[in-house]
Amino acid sequence: MNISFVYPRALLLLLLVPLSVGLALLGRQRPTRARFWGGLALRVCLLLLIVLALAGIQLRLKADTLTAVFVLDASDSLPTKEQARGEAIVRQAVEAMPSGDKASVVVFGQDALVERMASEEPVLPALTSVPVTARTDVAGALQLALALFPDEGAKRMVLLSDGRENLGHALDQAELAAAHGIELAFVPLGGPEGEIEVLVEALDAPADVRQGQSFDLTVVVHSTAKADATLRILSDGQLFHSQEVRLQAGVNRFLVPVEAADTGFRRFRAQIVPDVDTRLQNNEASAFTVVHGPPRVLLVEAQPGEGDNLAQALAAAEMDVRSLPPGELPTTLPEMAAYDAILLVNVPATALPSGAMESLEVYVRDLGKGLLATGGEDAFGAGGYLRTPLEKTLPVDMDVRTKEQSPNLALVLAVDKSGSMGRCHCDNPDLNQTYVRQEVGQPKVDIAKEAVMRAAGALGHQDYIGVVAFDEAAHWALEMQQLMDFVTLEQSIGSIRAEGQTNLRSGVEVAYTALQATEARLKHVILMTDGWVHEGELTGLAREMQEQGITLSIVAAGGGSAEYLAELAQSGGGRYYPAVDILRVPDLFLKETVKAVGQYIVEEPFYPLPSAPSPVLRGIDATALPLLLGYNGTTPKGTARVALSTPRGDPLLATWQYGLGRAAVWTSDLKGQWATDWVVWDGFAHFVAQLVGWTLPAPQVEGVTAQATMEDDQAAIRVEALDKAGRPRNFLDVTATLIGPDLQTTEVTLAQVAAGRYEALAQISQPGTYLVQYVVSEGEDALGQQTLGLVVPYSPEYKTSGTNRSLLSELARLTGGGELSEPMAAFLHNLPAADRAREIWGTLLLVVALLFPLDVAVRRVMLGPRDFRKAAIWLRERFPARHKKATRQETALGQLFQARDRVRVRRARQESPPPGSPGMSHGEPSPNPPEPQAEPAEPVATPSALAGDDALSRLRKAKRRAQRKG
Repeated sequence: MNISFVYPRALLLLLLVPLSVGLALLGRQRPTRARFWGGLALRVCLLLLIVLALAGIQLRLKADTLTAVFVLDASDSLPTKEQARGEAIVRQAVEAMPSGDKASVVVFGQDALVERMASEEPVLPALTSVPVTARTDVAGALQLALALFPDEGAKRMVLLSDGRENLGHALDQAELAAAHGIELAFVPLGGPEGEIEVLVEALDAPADVRQGQSFDLTVVVHSTAKADATLRILSDGQLFHSQEVRLQAGVNRFLVPVEAADTGFRRFRAQIVPDVDTRLQNNEASAFTVVHGPPRVLLVEAQPGEGDNLAQALAAAEMDVRSLPPGELPTTLPEMAAYDAILLVNVPATALPSGAMESLEVYVRDLGKGLLATGGEDAFGAGGYLRTPLEKTLPVDMDVRTKEQSPNLALVLAVDKSGSMGRCHCDNPDLNQTYVRQEVGQPKVDIAKEAVMRAAGALGHQDYIGVVAFDEAAHWALEMQQLMDFVTLEQSIGSIRAEGQTNLRSGVEVAYTALQATEARLKHVILMTDGWVHEGELTGLAREMQEQGITLSIVAAGGGSAEYLAELAQSGGGRYYPAVDILRVPDLFLKETVKAVGQYIVEEPFYPLPSAPSPVLRGIDATALPLLLGYNGTTPKGTARVALSTPRGDPLLATWQYGLGRAAVWTSDLKGQWATDWVVWDGFAHFVAQLVGWTLPAPQVEGVTAQATMEDDQAAIRVEALDKAGRPRNFLDVTATLIGPDLQTTEVTLAQVAAGRYEALAQISQPGTYLVQYVVSEGEDALGQQTLGLVVPYSPEYKTSGTNRSLLSELARLTGGGELSEPMAAFLHNLPAADRAREIWGTLLLVVALLFPLDVAVRRVMLGPRDFRKAAIWLRERFPARHKKATRQETALGQLFQARDRVRVRRARQESPPPGSPGMSHGEPSPNPPEPQAEPAEPVATPSALAGDDALSRLRKAKRRAQRKG
């Protein structure tokens, strides 16, 4: 048994022991010798116990136990059968574990999870831990295993793996285990030898080429055996090359010729499809090539021909223009990155593909590209840009704010919820007509809910909205109020169901009454119904509403709607929208709401007014611009620059910097409807070229080269900057933005590592294609930027197969272990056992607490013999049991003496002469006849009795003397 200390530095407090002894010896007043030395010894003992407790004293006891931590590999490099075999080995070892030993289990892949803490339970349930299996981090698993060992007993780690680590350095952890006296044994796992594995090791492409240049793609394929396969090459997702190949065992290289026809980013992907293979995750690789040429612009036009004027002007400026309809706009960043700028020509938001607006925002903000939006009847607020990512990207808000204090619009949406608004798409229901009802398609009432949501999206925050649902009676689904959040609106209209009869008048009257009580500049009702009522019921009410300044527009739901609804809308001063296609109802609601607001589209002739200098207007006389006939109403954002405005003060041409890129808006059109004079103006081509040219990204910095590569699981970005003379450019500010396949961005700052060299590393784990946008600046001056491509290939987990015995053997050698021959050997007691520590500081403190009162008593309390005698008397008085016993003995002795005296008196009477004895004369009467005498109550004291009393008193006196002496 040994002793150890948790805090050995606390033992320095033992220096207080001689100090306390010295102070006691130097004291002038001392008690008796015995009291002095006894108190000093007690004080030193207390001080020693306190110091030992503060130092965390422990008793090191021998422990004949063993703890085994099993580290099981569950990564994808191991076949499923091998993983099951490893689990079976662990289970057999745990079931054969000797009593008193403990077992723990760690399951690992890219991360490590504790499946079981150290326990003596000899049963291992089915494993439930599921780590990330795309990588193998043996080092992380061993580090976690080291933390699971208890302090006492022998310790052994058992690694069950193929040893194919691709994260971390397991040898460092093995050295740490050896330093702690922990042995590492291993069980090799791995697939059977001779399995056929085909993988694409790399796809190499030049980083930069010129337009029209021919180059080769190099595909490197590795095969473990001869095999037949098909090699496919895809460019920007389209297959352009396929060939049958015969693979040889080892490395195979294939060259595929490519011609750089289009400018921008070209994405290539190589796929190998072998006849026989083990893994499919490693059968493809990707590469990027940047084709340099004139600026490449993507023109998106809502209707064919709307962007022809713009395209011709840009082509004259030597820009490469490609036109697409909105539905074909790319939705991924690599596809968008092929263009320097994207132009939206009168494009409604609803026509864009899902996810396109989110990608456009990242395209401008993080890639530093350009965006231009032009106006028209289906653009900006009228096109549903309000509260979308596209609105965030543009320099104007779609919410047209009014200078008046009252709201712009009070709008009531009256929705028919009668039974005919279900799935009934019927013939025209006018009077005296027959019709056929068919339950087909989406319920009209559900389409109406979508229409309400679309209409609300066009309203401002100061506008009022109400939703009335009616059948034979009207009910407020949403009472008249200012526009709230869309979640509340959706919940309010969600309970509307198609049922009951139709009473149009009830719905319109409720809307009319609510609008009369609302203060607003414009008051409008949009009625959606299929018109299954008698003609003429609402004509008078509609005219009365118009006289009160409340207009009524009608959206006829479906081809079976009543024909007289058009006349009703005319009487109400509104518009009539026959929705032959029921699915167009939401678009019609939005269109009518935009017109009701009245500010989203302003059609009036005006001349543009210059508001601020702008490079877009360089070389153009801003005071002599042609006439325009209309524009889209918008509100400029706080940091936007308004170069041209309208007489109403609305922006006509606005620009701003959004992140790394630039965005601009031209709120009039460029197709000839509003800009009739502009498209024939001599300066039109010059104006358009400068407008689009301003949005293009800054040119590449001359003398700056950059590259992005993968190193392990990190992206390495390196930039080298030289001046015109070839000398390094130092102290530049270089930043880079990495944009992943999921549009998540990572920003890094490149640090200068050498003269003119800048470098940064970024953690990347998700495979796929990344775009890297770096920007170089000097102080506040931006020198330029460039976009690079970075391909993160499949995990190295799928590159190799088999068992890395050399790594497993080296790990075991460093710790003194070896290969485990059988599962039971994991608990073989052939290791030096670590002592078991037992802490006793708590016991020492308890002893201190018990001895401390005695120490105080020895030093402070002075007692003599007289004090002890007084204490004894006090105790006899408080506990008189012994005195009472002596009194009872004396009483019994006195009773014996009294009995003796009575016997003596009785004998004396018997010995006296009877009457008529010789001493008496017979016949003579006695002169004094004796009187009868009664027996005395108490015996008469005799000399012998007196003698007994004297003896008793002497005994009592002797007893008292003895008590006093005691």
